[in-house]
Amino acid sequence: MVSGGSGTSRLAQVIARRIADQTQRPDALELGTIQDDMSLKLDRFAIPMPTGEYLVAEWKAKITLPSFSLVGSETCMDSDDLVTTSTSVYDDGSPMPGASGKGLASYSFKPVEISEASIEIKPELKSGDRVLVAWVNDGTDPIILSKVVSS
Repeated sequence: MVSGGSGTSRLAQVIARRIADQTQRPDALELGTIQDDMSLKLDRFAIPMPTGEYLVAEWKAKITLPSFSLVGSETCMDSDDLVTTSTSVYDDGSPMPGASGKGLASYSFKPVEISEASIEIKPELKSGDRVLVAWVNDGTDPIILSKVVSS
């Protein structure tokens, strides 16, 4: 008979505790699917979480634009408050000498850092989307980090 203090018994207790810990703790990351009502159904749990019971990650970024040119329509108001357009370039952006009338114009911009700009990097979730979910706060709060797509 093995006593409670033997090495084998202690090893068995440690293994049992570790197995219990692993089976009781949810994964840090898992996959789920957005349902028709926008609830979140996790792959390993049958009951969907209603909207409002999960979080969605939102990422902010600072944008710095290099110098660049665009070709587009130039629209202005004339003295009679009528909208007119004037042409200054061809479709390829090359100058159009002395032309006037409707057409394209070229605009050039200097490099600029725009600290007030906000780029929202947030998945536009819809029914059927597969998502990557992270668990935080001891596994009590699910956060959708991103949509997941096939390679």
